[in-house]
Amino acid sequence: MKLDRIFCDGAVFAEEKPIRVFGYSDGLVTVKFCGAETKATPENGRWVAELPGAASGGPYELEVSGDGEVRTLKDVYIGRVFLVAGQSNAEFQLASSSEAATDRADDPLLRNLFVPRPWYKEDPFDPGDGWVRAEKGGVGAWSAIAYIVGRETREMTGKPVGVITCAQGASVIESWLPAGAARKFALGKASLSADHFDPEYSAWNKDGVIYDKMLSSLFPFSLNGVIWYQGESDTSAFEGAIYDEELLSFMRVVREGFKDKDLPIAVIQIADLDWRRDDGWIAMQAAQERAVEKDPHATLIISKDVCESNCIHPIRKTELSLRAAAALNT
Repeated sequence: MKLDRIFCDGAVFAEEKPIRVFGYSDGLVTVKFCGAETKATPENGRWVAELPGAASGGPYELEVSGDGEVRTLKDVYIGRVFLVAGQSNAEFQLASSSEAATDRADDPLLRNLFVPRPWYKEDPFDPGDGWVRAEKGGVGAWSAIAYIVGRETREMTGKPVGVITCAQGASVIESWLPAGAARKFALGKASLSADHFDPEYSAWNKDGVIYDKMLSSLFPFSLNGVIWYQGESDTSAFEGAIYDEELLSFMRVVREGFKDKDLPIAVIQIADLDWRRDDGWIAMQAAQERAVEKDPHATLIISKDVCESNCIHPIRKTELSLRAAAALNT
């Protein structure tokens, strides 16, 4: 029996959402958690067990048995769980932000799970690190948005918080969609931004690669919300004309994968950039606005009034993150 890597000591489950546990086995699997018990039969070796949702609390133990083996996960909590996904501004580290080091603190009930990138050998966290507790000496390696949103949510709610970081710099949205899903949005090479063809980014900028290698590895875990910060790599004027439909497709894919048709998604609008105030950049910002207007469970997080415009990676992430936290905790 094998559990997916998200299930380990220190895991955080989303409050008031179905508790889904999944992995691989040869036979029947039994899962016990918070006084509830369920069994799951694998299909082609893959099994998904679902238990009813519960209010925030912990610590608990989760027991999974199958194939003659019993696994017990300890220090498990239920609280607020968010996914931070996108490109470089989503993964931008706290240590590089304008946040003062004195604002970092130890908090054992704020935890981050980093989704590994198979094409990198020097990710800030190893695949075996699991759910990492916030320690002021270590959170500098976290996504700035993940840490600040998590910290603010802890302050707002007092509940345990888990933040999952799934990000890849210079990634195009087509890579976040299932293979083949982006064909209906296909544009000629001359109509696409340069990041689509840069050899440095070729490991991940192919249709469906990030979806297959990173995003879908989390399905169908339950979440309380998603923060999406992506778009700088799709800023030709031609892409801006269709990005709203691509983003709507991505949001549908995310909700289907996490089995939550009403899952809140906070879309961070790309900030102004002094040397890229061209038709493509403006078209991308407008496309993000159009997509959110069409989606009743999406919120647009404006960044241009709280982020500097002289760098594609604004170091001011605090106000932006506070807006995202407020949107997902209303």
